[in-house]
Amino acid sequence: MRGEEICWADAGEIVEAVRGGKLTATQVVTAILKRIDKYDGVLRAFVTVCADEALAAARAADSRRPKGEVLGPLDGVPVSIKDIILTKGVRTTAGSKLQADYVPDVDAIVVERLKAAGAIVIGKTTTPEYCHKTVTTSPLTGETRNPWDLDRTPGGSSGGSAVALAAGMGPISIGTDGGGSIRLPAALCGIVGFKPTAGVVPQWPTIPGWDLLGHTGPMARSVSDIRLVMNCISGPDTRDPDSLIRPHDETDKPLRVAWTRSLDQLEPETDVAEALEEVVAAARDCVGHVDEVRLNWSDPDQQFRVIVLSDLHSAFGHRLETEDREIMDPTLIQMLEFARSLSGSDLARALRWRRSFSARILTWFRDFDILIVPTAPVSAFPLGMIGPRVIAGKKTSPHAWFGWTWPFNATGQPALSLPVIRDNRLPVGFQIVGRPRADSIVIAFAEKLEKRLRSNRRPELAALAS
Repeated sequence: MRGEEICWADAGEIVEAVRGGKLTATQVVTAILKRIDKYDGVLRAFVTVCADEALAAARAADSRRPKGEVLGPLDGVPVSIKDIILTKGVRTTAGSKLQADYVPDVDAIVVERLKAAGAIVIGKTTTPEYCHKTVTTSPLTGETRNPWDLDRTPGGSSGGSAVALAAGMGPISIGTDGGGSIRLPAALCGIVGFKPTAGVVPQWPTIPGWDLLGHTGPMARSVSDIRLVMNCISGPDTRDPDSLIRPHDETDKPLRVAWTRSLDQLEPETDVAEALEEVVAAARDCVGHVDEVRLNWSDPDQQFRVIVLSDLHSAFGHRLETEDREIMDPTLIQMLEFARSLSGSDLARALRWRRSFSARILTWFRDFDILIVPTAPVSAFPLGMIGPRVIAGKKTSPHAWFGWTWPFNATGQPALSLPVIRDNRLPVGFQIVGRPRADSIVIAFAEKLEKRLRSNRRPELAALAS
């Protein structure tokens, strides 16, 4: 395995090759760094590349093998980290000029666990300022581009992570998801993104702004790599009291699976609808019977938005009264300005809504183990837009395109976005949603679907070399 083969290898394949002596960790890291240097000037997936640190970690990993020391489950695997997650000694900008030079003195728990498993941090991936929108552009890093079409968005806010994986710049990345920020870019970039059950992956310490709805989870090019990483990063930690839960084990019982075209009155674009038929057919191959259902889980009063804006305003609202606002993203300022009008009563009302909304959805899940629904009703749309204003011929809000992901942040359920990549089409994604703490069931079912749907097609990057 050399050069290009290394860059497209899954983490599991890299681990096997390094353990078997067919590759060294240094060879793996060197290949990935060369690819980043070649393509990232155009794609802008990374805000910081840790070349020296990654090579030193790779050499340390290689020195352990001749001594017969036990290698970790991710030993020698390059991993990128979304730049909202703290990394000791490596700057963490959160996509903001306000903290462009901030260097944490501690790792987030997820980074601690990755390093303990032998993973090698190769860099920090781009995100919009404080993850406030679902496209990846910021005053600090500019526009991150989708490798499938440079004139289109990768989505967000974990857009840099998705682009890095889709372009062969590492097999694993860690993202965050407060309303779809792992799953949406996974869908638009043709990779796998997993939002675990709330609390399964501890979050500490965090940059404030997403304490009420945020999740941390893995992104990869295969479901098996999602499983591999989840085995390393999940589990309770007293530093995050919300993590003191245990996920359910997998079950041998037949799964009850349902599918729907949408969660409200919005229909998907033709490409998404056609790919959905393939997914449903694959699901039938797996379980025999799949029920089509109609669901209306919309939020007409936008209570979800009240929770998001209240959380962001509590963290950054004070910046509006300072010179800081001059270097902030205008769309973040707009959100914070609107949030000024919200009261404690508004937030309390929204939290009550979240409770009743979650009860309604989780009660529905008494009858089903898995729900299949498009991750988004569209494929990647042009740069410069927050979201499309027309979907399947219907005029919409520019925020409507992520209306099928945020419900599972409100409920805290596990949801995995699985790609469908067809010839001459942009990638689209489909969510596999399970009950809370049924993360392993979601991953196992997604693995079965992936075997029937996986494509070897990749973005054509030769013309992108920078």
